[in-house]
Amino acid sequence: MEYVTLGRTNLMVSRSSLGTKLLQDVSEADAVEILNTAYDGGINFFDTSSAYSDVEKKLGKAIYSKRKNVVISSGTKASLGKDAICDVENSLDNLNIDFIDIYHISSEEYLPIPGSDDGLYNEMLKFRRDGKIKFIGLTTHNISVANEAIESGLYDVVRYPINIFSSDEELELIKKAEKSDIGLSAIKTLCSGKIKNIPLAFGFLRQFENLVSVWGARNIDEINKLIYFESNPPTIDDKFKEELQELKISSN
Repeated sequence: MEYVTLGRTNLMVSRSSLGTKLLQDVSEADAVEILNTAYDGGINFFDTSSAYSDVEKKLGKAIYSKRKNVVISSGTKASLGKDAICDVENSLDNLNIDFIDIYHISSEEYLPIPGSDDGLYNEMLKFRRDGKIKFIGLTTHNISVANEAIESGLYDVVRYPINIFSSDEELELIKKAEKSDIGLSAIKTLCSGKIKNIPLAFGFLRQFENLVSVWGARNIDEINKLIYFESNPPTIDDKFKEELQELKISSN
């Protein structure tokens, strides 16, 4: 398992993060087994959300005895600070932890900043002062908002969809984040299921050393495949590049 420093947070995280959204569809026992398998395989970075039904409770149960060894990322889709307060407190209760390492604000239309009418960023600052969150993150699917978040310096980590089909402008976020010492997490790594070639998707993202990829798993086989690719990453040779180009062309 390879680890990377997540920007200025100085958190050492596995280059593959386990996203927990798919664990909504499995039992608590199966979810805990998947999470423990991921941890035993070297994954120490778990990405969740207050919006994922009972997932945070499942994650909380799995990490209870190993909290000091894992990094937890969660977030809110609230559009107002007063609603985000409830989400943060509920996440802390459900996860059964004292603090969340990275807490993300989700925003598609604009970048929440200190003093804005929504109150989102100001509430995150309060939680950070109280020690309930350590770092503030931003999740968006809007390239303009992502760029603004990186340039503003207000956010420690940015989550944005990055995969084989990403444009040059989107891939440029990776360089910008590295230059600004901002952590960058790639979500939608399989483009919402449109990408079926897992080794190709994994190898493509592996080229970017400062990028942390968020992968999903709904069973033991899927998490074991992720762990396998971590230990045996695809070779980026001429054949790999040809397959990558063919996939891009076929998608157009």
